[in-house]
Amino acid sequence: MAGLEFEMTYRLRVRGPMPATQGSPVGEHIYWEMSEGTLEGPRIKAHIAMPGGDWYRPGADGFGRPDVRVQFITDDDAVILLHYTGLVQMNDAFTKAAEAANATRFEDHYMRMAMRFDAGAPKYAWLNQHLFLAEGRLTGKNRIEYRIYRVT
Repeated sequence: MAGLEFEMTYRLRVRGPMPATQGSPVGEHIYWEMSEGTLEGPRIKAHIAMPGGDWYRPGADGFGRPDVRVQFITDDDAVILLHYTGLVQMNDAFTKAAEAANATRFEDHYMRMAMRFDAGAPKYAWLNQHLFLAEGRLTGKNRIEYRIYRVT
């Protein structure tokens, strides 16, 4: 049976959004910039090296669908790329907290991501060799926190 092992915390600040692509033939997207952030865990310490982006798709079903790519540099100068997709439940708790720049709890709404890392340094090969899942929450104005778990 598969299990989950806590691996790291991902904290980030977003900037935006840009105006939506309403009327697009491939569907509406809202662009957010991942402007600052860190990955911190027993085996990794890294910060966002340059802004990343989220081509977020709002859904008529009350769920948003992030599509994020972001670049990190570790404290020992390795490059780590991260691409993640998932679901964000835009329920009352999430919407009210976002509007008031308040925090939410992990259990207040469904915010789950599938995380895919890309690392070249041998020290971080484990990131390429496992699947990762995350649960998220708001932590204040334009701030998000994820707990990232390795699938065992």
